[in-house]
Amino acid sequence: MSRKSKGNSRRRKNYRLENRGGQLVKRIQIPSELADELRAQMERFRAKFGREPGPTDPVFFDPDADEPRPLNIDAAFDELAAIAGEVGVSPQLIYAMKKTGRIVTENNKQFLTPAELKEWNDAIEEYHQKIRASGVM
Repeated sequence: MSRKSKGNSRRRKNYRLENRGGQLVKRIQIPSELADELRAQMERFRAKFGREPGPTDPVFFDPDADEPRPLNIDAAFDELAAIAGEVGVSPQLIYAMKKTGRIVTENNKQFLTPAELKEWNDAIEEYHQKIRASGVM
């Protein structure tokens, strides 16, 4: 007699957690296109600052700064959310993007931990609760 697993579908785990010097790091496999873009970003860093990026330097840096500093992620994310709304992305997804700081798609949700996916789903549910509470339908 075989044991049935809970549920018919299981999410494929495409990451692993590693201990690096006492720090827990999530390691994911990325598509070659993304790897190419990251290499290009490193080249932009070298061209802008005239040196190799160090371990504390931002990958995505402010192109107008004289010294490496991170992009203003809040402003960039607000701009992205505004553009998403203009092109028809649903309001609950925009809300979840702003609430969680991530963009979750069918293609990338496999890379999230169960806690990260729960946070995303909870944000969408919170949006629906706020809409119901406001009486707007």
